[in-house]
Amino acid sequence: MTTPQTKAESVPSIPSTMRAIVQDRYGQSEVLQLREVVIPTPGEDQVLIQVKAASLNIYDHHMTTGTPFLARSVGGWGKPKNPIPGTDLAGAVVAVGANVTGLSVGDEVFGEVGYGAFAEYALADPKRLALIPAGVGFEAAAATPMAGLTALQGLRDHGGLVAGHRVIVNGASGGVGTFAVQIARALGAEVTAVCSTAKVETARSIGATKVLDYTSSDFTETERGYDLLFDNAGHRPWSETSKVLAEGGINVSVTGPKHALMGPYRNFLVRKVLSSFGKKRFTWFTAAAKQEDLEFLAGLLTSGALVPVIERRYPLDRLPEAFEYLSQGRAAGKLVIQM
Repeated sequence: MTTPQTKAESVPSIPSTMRAIVQDRYGQSEVLQLREVVIPTPGEDQVLIQVKAASLNIYDHHMTTGTPFLARSVGGWGKPKNPIPGTDLAGAVVAVGANVTGLSVGDEVFGEVGYGAFAEYALADPKRLALIPAGVGFEAAAATPMAGLTALQGLRDHGGLVAGHRVIVNGASGGVGTFAVQIARALGAEVTAVCSTAKVETARSIGATKVLDYTSSDFTETERGYDLLFDNAGHRPWSETSKVLAEGGINVSVTGPKHALMGPYRNFLVRKVLSSFGKKRFTWFTAAAKQEDLEFLAGLLTSGALVPVIERRYPLDRLPEAFEYLSQGRAAGKLVIQM
């Protein structure tokens, strides 16, 4: 990173207001409204970013709708405590807090900010950011943080993936799935992708060694001996998914059947108990916004080992439309918001 800053810096061109997507209550796309709001001022440990691009995740759906109810423990019980949604962004630093080191005005960064990304300016914790590599555009960078971190940490940290492992990715064509296929390949695995007919070619194009169309074949009946099942769909019971694993293999799940109160966690607990009776393992996790992992992903973007699959792009004022499409669960890759 660039020369550390020891005092607050700003640029004169920062306006006083910005366009932002705001929600006052929980709900579907109808609660997302484009408004003119005051640009926030960074605290001593924050930076202000002029957002160039953002992207949507299923996390944003949970935070917008307040479902499952457990999501409100993060977002606010009665109404959203952070009225501007959005966590993934890429942009340029335009103001730096007094205690911030390692970032300067003008640095181009990407990361996961927690909330506030669906706006022309957003505050961020520098520890949740990394520099955008030369030659990587804002859209590709904005598409990467949450999905990339989920895939990387699920495969490497929780799944113990090493070169030579056989990996099967169930739900390989969505935002997280397309990252999981590419990252598993980059880590030296042999990768089988499970997806729908319309997305078979996408899975092949991003490096899957073998692609299974779940509409015409059942991977739990045909596949055996995998070291790791990265389950980005989560709708199959342990009695079926465990069959694809080798002895000592692990099923790493990032989602599952949605209970209104607890989301997938009740199902996760059941699978965890069932897996304790044998040599095949089950685990789940929530990805963390770690700077060192963002920098690892930046390296993959630089080398070309990771190329985010962007299915659709929307201007900020059409974000509710993007949210509707995300809610349908059919996106083949990432949805990017252009500023």
